[in-house]
Amino acid sequence: MKMFAAGLVAAMGVAGIALADGPAGQVYESTETESGYSYTSTFHADGRFTNDMGNEGRWTYEDGELCIIIGESSLCNPFEPSEVGESVTTDEWRADGVEITITRIE
Repeated sequence: MKMFAAGLVAAMGVAGIALADGPAGQVYESTETESGYSYTSTFHADGRFTNDMGNEGRWTYEDGELCIIIGESSLCNPFEPSEVGESVTTDEWRADGVEITITRIE
């Protein structure tokens, strides 16, 4: 799937959305709990989103909510900035409900 689109997904490219304190310039590794499959996602400072599964889109961050938009798919969830090495396990960042552990690696 463009799973991360359905994964850590959502960003629309809305001009003027504040990017401060969001994941600008950060890279995350997501690992599926059951399968162990992992992929990295990059939140470029200019609001672009890419991952090594071939997904490209945009991201926005406003009022503590991160949205990743890929094509017509978007997913928004509360987001708290993290330090390199910190992780969280959740099923909220995958549209298909697959549980993943998201770790900031850069």
